[in-house]
Amino acid sequence: MITRGLQVLGVELGDNLMPPYEGNNARGFWEDVDINALNIEMLHSLNRDWHFLTPIQPADVDTLSGNGYLQRAVELLQKKTATATVFGFKDPRIAKLLPFWKRVFTDGQMSVDYVVVIRHPLSVRDSLTKRDGFEVEKIHLLWLEHVIGSLVGTDGENRVLVDYDTFMRTPETELTRIAKELQLSMDTAELQKFQSEFLDHQLQHTIYQLNELMLDRQSPPLMQEIYSSLLDPATGKGDPKNSFLKHKIAQWDHEFSRLRSALVLADSLGTKLAAATAERDALNAARNNLLRERAQVMQEMLAKERAMQSLKTELLAIRQSRLWRWTKPLRRLFSLFQQTR
Repeated sequence: MITRGLQVLGVELGDNLMPPYEGNNARGFWEDVDINALNIEMLHSLNRDWHFLTPIQPADVDTLSGNGYLQRAVELLQKKTATATVFGFKDPRIAKLLPFWKRVFTDGQMSVDYVVVIRHPLSVRDSLTKRDGFEVEKIHLLWLEHVIGSLVGTDGENRVLVDYDTFMRTPETELTRIAKELQLSMDTAELQKFQSEFLDHQLQHTIYQLNELMLDRQSPPLMQEIYSSLLDPATGKGDPKNSFLKHKIAQWDHEFSRLRSALVLADSLGTKLAAATAERDALNAARNNLLRERAQVMQEMLAKERAMQSLKTELLAIRQSRLWRWTKPLRRLFSLFQQTR
């Protein structure tokens, strides 16, 4: 929603966007297919996936750079930005791979601004539970990993924080604020088009208040503290560059980093569980194939039994016919003739 809104501010998103998917993002993802594919490939090269909890380490960035991904990413962005005054791209994996992409921006000598979107943790929990079936605890840790990584990675950079629910309530106000922070200008005609043709409040499936998060017993205190602290600067009511918030972000990062061993273990167990699930599914598929083959063989046997029964019935009818009785002497004579020969 917010990435599409950036077009109102003259931000070009490219001409190779991921198509909409009914039931997930019916109005489109507004993600560049090439950048998305590169992010997926890089994570897989590190034996990671988008839902892994362990943050990317400096050694991982060195590995990606040494394996040629740095040059590929620089060339890809240079191609994407060649004819664009302002180019923007969004992929949730950027929150995980931000240390790598910052190196890309430096090597490519690119001037970069950041829009960090904050979404209510309970809405995120509802969404990922429905779409991916994740455990609540994993979703909470994913929220923390993405948000803290985004805040730490953009610390000291030109950034604007945006609350998704606030944007949905007052899109023009929020776009005006983003335009001011990023020194962009708003296109009135594009704003009208965005509000009339794209903005759809029915796509906002859940709306939660801050107090609902604070009263939720499943929500970890760290997540409650982070969201409540970010709500003001993400709605234009506080200064996102104040030293107190900077200090808090460093504290949150330190606290989350102390969970590293547990996160590594959770990712390892998750990988083993996924492998076991895949093996179980393969065994079930093989079993189902055998059951289908057995059913087919049984059908063939039944068909043959019916054919044999039909032949027996026909034979019995022949033996009970008058012609069969009348030709009995001839059959005896023929039999004796055969024996004599």
